[in-house]
Amino acid sequence: MDAFHLATAVWHKTDYLLTWNCRHIASGRVRKILAEVNLQLQMKTPVICTPEELMEV
Repeated sequence: MDAFHLATAVWHKTDYLLTWNCRHIASGRVRKILAEVNLQLQMKTPVICTPEELMEV
């Protein structure tokens, strides 16, 4: 389900993907991999953040 949420956010060119899932979606590893893949595919990567991080933006 995590991959579906990420793919949907990328496909619809969202600016932010808000998640409580810190273990998977919001992990630094996933953010880095997603950014690298999207760069190769020339697709926009949304900012993946937790509610707390969004309040700081």
